Formats: sequence, structure tokens, C-alpha cells
Amino acid sequence: MSAGVRAGLSAPAPAAPARAATLEGVPAGEGLAALGELVDEVVFLDRSAFLPASFRPAVDWLRHEPVSPLLTAHSALPAARSAETPGQPSRTGAAEPRRMAVAFAPEHGDHARVWARRNRCRLLAAPAGITERAADKIDSLALLAEAGVPVAEHVLVPAADRRPAAAYWPGHWEQAVLQRRENNLIGRGTVLVTGPGQLAEALDCRPGHRLRLSRFMPGLSLTVSACAGGDRTVVSAVSHQLVGLPELTPGWGTHCGNQLLGPADLPGPLYADARETARAVGEVLRGHGFRGVFGLDLLSDGEGPPLVVEINPRFQTVVSLVQSAEAAAGLLPSLGLHILACLLPALPPVRESAQPTPPLSQLVVHAPRPGRVTALPRPGRYRLGADGALHGPSAGAPPSLPELAADAALLWPHADPGPVQAGDELVLVQTAERLCPLAARPALGPRARAWTRRIHTLAGDPA
Repeated sequence: MSAGVRAGLSAPAPAAPARAATLEGVPAGEGLAALGELVDEVVFLDRSAFLPASFRPAVDWLRHEPVSPLLTAHSALPAARSAETPGQPSRTGAAEPRRMAVAFAPEHGDHARVWARRNRCRLLAAPAGITERAADKIDSLALLAEAGVPVAEHVLVPAADRRPAAAYWPGHWEQAVLQRRENNLIGRGTVLVTGPGQLAEALDCRPGHRLRLSRFMPGLSLTVSACAGGDRTVVSAVSHQLVGLPELTPGWGTHCGNQLLGPADLPGPLYADARETARAVGEVLRGHGFRGVFGLDLLSDGEGPPLVVEINPRFQTVVSLVQSAEAAAGLLPSLGLHILACLLPALPPVRESAQPTPPLSQLVVHAPRPGRVTALPRPGRYRLGADGALHGPSAGAPPSLPELAADAALLWPHADPGPVQAGDELVLVQTAERLCPLAARPALGPRARAWTRRIHTLAGDPA
């Protein structure tokens, strides 16, 4: 999530003609051949199959299991398969060397490690120590300083023996962003505060937590997706991160989606600067033993290099879009690169691609208030009728994202029917078109509003 964005500020329109995007990666043929030498099965652990579904070309060794700390307790840890099932080995004891598991967020709870141990899979995840440092909103500051990348002006608030709130508020600040140091997958630990009085109330609600208070900086939120291997950092796509859109979530700092970008979408050298910032951070992470996919959230105020908001040492939802762009460019999707980074001392040769970035977008529709979900769409491809009706899911395997028609989307439910809290994720909506202007906290476009309205209606929300 981005810590400083404000409605109404947009990126200047580029004067130069459209330029092709730059992605790095391992050529798909070479990468798939290397994976074929290393794995018999890879199980991706997450709430839904949206990310492995974008792995193209499809491979028979990749499958999904609904294992996540964000699922209800009864579905978070499917039982190990029986040792008596014909053709299936026992799922207890030592891991089988060519059976792997990859988790969306392995550092968030012990769900992934428990499942992998029960099912005799090797979990491909970075060491816990560096992952925890990178995910921590305070401990990560030392890593960012080591990388030499800029961050917003900030103050640290201790967990105990605090002074009055005004003592932590520099006089030249107008607004600030308060963050808990702990990792939070959907941004509920981030709030906007408008002065010392509101800060005092926010601190009273967070006793016993060391906090980071950053100066609010208006600007465009970006995410860069990358992967740290044993010998290099590979930097992939840049996206416009949607944060705290009131049409999608009640949470100010909540992640609401992404839109893939190319160099011509951003002013001046910002696209290249964002990618080089991610490379610098990746090299530091790599030096501390981190291996695999990570994301970097940035903020551009249009006045110099982008500011780093936070490191996400894990998969991010946007990787599904990134993989579609990588596949279109003839590169191994990020999930495959993550596997190679975890298994090999050095990555295969990497090349750059100059393929145009497809205009892929996704929205995360959240529950606007506490309530009870009555129904959600099943996973698949849907079409919005002229009357706003939802048609689907279509028969057969969903197409790749770039192949979707303008009135179609892939829908991935991220909740179950039953009680929900305000801000809980309901459905991920993925399209092959840009759904919002390139602005900080933009308003949804007409088609995005139609998809959101239909999902809220289906879920039983009166709004």
C-alpha cells in the first residue's frame, strides 16, 4: 500500500510518442527447460488460483491449493492426502526432493510451512530473518538506507513511555501517515492523520506498538515487481497502484488494485528510475540472503526520484498481471523465476524485452461495511450485459488476460458466503483494459463502476 497519495494529482501527459516497455527475465524456453530438470510438482498456496492461472504456457506440474491465513479456519489447511490413495505417496515425513510448494505470503503466519510439512513438499521461501526485516515498516528503513534510496521524512514513535503527540509532529508538516511496524497484507495498519490532535487519538488506539509516522506526500503510487536470484536482481514490470479508493474500500491505506504501465505512461525518466530503485533494493536484499519474488511500493511527487514506501518481500496480487505481460514478451513468468531463484545458485541468462505492455488492470472489491455475504461469483470469465447483468462463468478454461474482450473480466472470489467485516476482500476483478485514470486516488471509470456495483449487489450489500 502507498503511504502518501492524494486525489486530484495526476501524472503529466507525456509529450513523446509511445515507447515500448522494458521488462527483464529469463527467456521462456530456457526457463521452462531448467524447471523441467528441477521439479515434478509445484503447489501454489493462496486463497484462489488467480496467480498460477496467469502462468503461460500452462504446465502440468503446477497446481493450486486453497491455503492462506486470510481464509476461514476450516479451509485454511486442507488435510494431507491419504497414503493409501492409489498412485499417491505418503504426505508425512521428509520432503520429496522434486515436490515444491510456493506460498503467496509465507511470512504471514505458519500456514504455508505447516501445509508443506504435512504434504512432504519443500517450501520455496526466503529465510525468515531477512523476510521479517524487509516486511517490517521500521526495520526495513536500514535496508533502504543501505540501498541508498530515498524515503519520506519520518519520525519513530516508541511503544511505551511516549511523550505527548505534539512532540512527534514537526511544525512544517500538514498531514502525516501512521503505520504499525508489523506486516499487514491488506493495509489496515496504515492511517492518515491531519494534525497533533488526531495523532494523539491514533496513538491512544495503538498502545504497545512502535510506530512509524511519515510526512504525507501527495503523488502517484507505483509498484515495481522484481526477483532476487543468487547472482542478480531481475526487474520486471511497473504498475500504477490503486490505494484506498472509496468506491472499493472503506480503508484509507487499503490496496485496491493495479494497472500495468509502460515508459510513455510516466513523465520523464520516472519509469526507469522506479526500476533502478527496485534493482538497488533487490541487490541489498540479495546480499542479506533473500531469494525470490518481491515488490517495491513507491511514491512519485513529480519532483525528483521516487520515494520508497515499503518493501513487500513476497508475491503481490499484481504479479498475476505481470506474468501475463512476461508471457506476451516471451519471458518465463515470475512464479517460474521465483522457483529458479530459490533452487539455483545463479539464474539462467537474462534478457531485456521491448514488447509493449498490454493494458491490463485489476480491482479488489471490498466489503463496504460489516454484514453477511449471500453469494459471490464462482471463478471464471464473465461478461457484463448492456443492462449491467452478469453472465458467466463461461465454459472451458479461462483465456489469458490479454485475450479478454472489452466487456469481459476474470473474477476470483476471495471470501466465502457468511459474515464479513468492513474492508474484507470480496472479489478480484481482472480486465484487459485500463479501468482508472493515471492519477492519485482516481475515480473509477464507467466499466469499473459497473463491475463493482454488480459484485456488491450479488454479495447482498444494499449499496
